[in-house]
Amino acid sequence: MSRNSSWQAVAAWSRQTFVDRELFLRSDGRVRFIRVSRRTQLRAVAAGALVLLVWAGGTLTAIVVSLRSSDPLPSRVMPATPVLAAAPLPPPGHAPTPRAAPAASPAHTAMIRELLRRQRLIEQLVTSRLGQPVARPSLGRPVAADDDTLGALDAGQQALARGLAQAFDADRARRGAALRRLGLDAEALAARGRRAQGGPLIPWPDDGTAAPAALERLAAAVAHWTAVGDGAATVPSGRPTRESSRTSGFGVRSDPFSGRPTFHAGLDFRGRYGEPIFAAAAGRVSFVGERSGYGRLVEIDHGNGIASRYGHLSAAEVTLGQHVERGQTVARMGSTGRSTGTHVHFEVRLHGTAVDPQPFLTFGDTRGK
Repeated sequence: MSRNSSWQAVAAWSRQTFVDRELFLRSDGRVRFIRVSRRTQLRAVAAGALVLLVWAGGTLTAIVVSLRSSDPLPSRVMPATPVLAAAPLPPPGHAPTPRAAPAASPAHTAMIRELLRRQRLIEQLVTSRLGQPVARPSLGRPVAADDDTLGALDAGQQALARGLAQAFDADRARRGAALRRLGLDAEALAARGRRAQGGPLIPWPDDGTAAPAALERLAAAVAHWTAVGDGAATVPSGRPTRESSRTSGFGVRSDPFSGRPTFHAGLDFRGRYGEPIFAAAAGRVSFVGERSGYGRLVEIDHGNGIASRYGHLSAAEVTLGQHVERGQTVARMGSTGRSTGTHVHFEVRLHGTAVDPQPFLTFGDTRGK
């Protein structure tokens, strides 16, 4: 077959293979036509063949250069490791001595142990108050003997302890200010709470060593914060109902029966008959029964001269002398006694005198309840 006939055969094959084509695309109910000409197809095939040829040529060139190279592999690697080449060779007949890692000094080891001990003490303090473990810090890399990471960790831990102490003190001061607005002394409440305490003497830290000054400061702040918090727990600060609306406030009002000005000693919350009534704070039930004007009444003694009353009840859910927790159901809403409809009369008394319960409910907001 001549060269001319071969070229004609290729041309005939290309005319049959690469013909003008139309692509149909349907989108959003519309039909679009894309025309691909024979010339465009031939250009795409030529570009692909060129790329393939360049890749094959580069690969072949790399193989040839690698086969013609006369330098052995070790000679090419050695210049990259001059430290190993400069190392002295061992005497004939002696095995090379392995290089030992630098040993940590006793002072270095003691500092590591001390930092770990401090971290455990911080975790004990915070976990005992937050109720959840504290994430352990990680250096993220080995510590060398001449590294200052341990010194930075030491300073960071002590700064953390000082910051936590300041946070506990600030929260205690905020709660103390809220108690003063109620006419209560936070320190007196804390002192009364310490009267009935005891137990075996276990020093802290329990390994017989002294804690750093920053940790001593943090421990004292936590203990003081806890004492004030325990005293504040006896203060009525929870709403007696969950969804009821207030219908009457504390102080002088128009009497619902006579219309004349009278003094109202508490707050009224209306709601559904039989709706649960909750204790505003922990305490002991000091009265259950009927009382003039109140109808069926439950009174809770919270200690420190503080008491709360819940009147006009349909039923009581507690008994005389029973200990209750804050938020526990103590009664059911009703309309007994001197009442014009279903509601609960909520009253707070301080040393026997009725005081406005609203600031106590606001104090509950400061406790995050």
